[in-house]
Amino acid sequence: MNKTTLVIMAAGMGSRYGGIKQAASFGPSGEWLMDYAIYDALQAGFNDVVIITRNDLLETMQTHLQSIWSNKIPIQFAIQAPPENAPASRTKPWGTGQAILATQPYVKNPFVVINADDFYGREAYVSMHQFLSNCDNNAPTFSLVGYPLENTLSDIGTVSRGVCTLNEKNELVSITEMTKIALIDGKLQNANEDDTFTAIPFNTFASMNFWGFTCFLYDALENQWNDFFNANIQDAKAEFLIPTVVSKMMNEGKVTVQLLPNGKDWCGVTYSEEKELVIGVLRDKIAKGIYPENLSK
Repeated sequence: MNKTTLVIMAAGMGSRYGGIKQAASFGPSGEWLMDYAIYDALQAGFNDVVIITRNDLLETMQTHLQSIWSNKIPIQFAIQAPPENAPASRTKPWGTGQAILATQPYVKNPFVVINADDFYGREAYVSMHQFLSNCDNNAPTFSLVGYPLENTLSDIGTVSRGVCTLNEKNELVSITEMTKIALIDGKLQNANEDDTFTAIPFNTFASMNFWGFTCFLYDALENQWNDFFNANIQDAKAEFLIPTVVSKMMNEGKVTVQLLPNGKDWCGVTYSEEKELVIGVLRDKIAKGIYPENLSK
């Protein structure tokens, strides 16, 4: 079986709340959501962790993570920095594709990529580890944990989700970004910009950015990034996103993406009011013995 790596995209951590210290704490002992991700990955069999962050967050992250994970699992840090020749006026990050590209010096085996500010549930890590540990390191075979779309909605407002279309082999055919999804009059649908609605079947899977890759990704990622940057260097808002990268590779016949239908327990903070709901989910799991009261113990 191959070694496997957990990659956590944390460069934007804290942006919703004005800073990492305000946003981070979810557990009863000050744990961050990424701490529960690391715990679940460790239980599932992952071997090491790479955190994608920014220079201004690095010291805070190193201090926090060392206090919990020192001597338990190796952790390295990849810095998502603006390209050297990017316009000084550009303040927006360049997107998840560029973030993952920053991990290339640190990742040498099949790896999973997740968001730092989402809770994915133990089952997702177990199924992804099983898939990746049986992949050749340069195989053109990727994976994605799918979550039932109706289980990822919010009671507060609409949500933006990557809606998955699959073939008969449960392989990904396409991801369509829909930005105003809600349950309306008992129907799952997206509100379109032209005031129409797109109906979505209830058995649809959503991508919550729980991707499994082999190192086959990196050459295509670098090539697409160079093309993207040259074409968008003066665009203040353009983002190089990993679903776009993967979609291009699929359309060119370079990779297949296996959907793993094991997404059960996703929760996240789409709206700031939902933070207490996520804290409640964690407290319930701690009470059931799924997590210890203090992850550092």
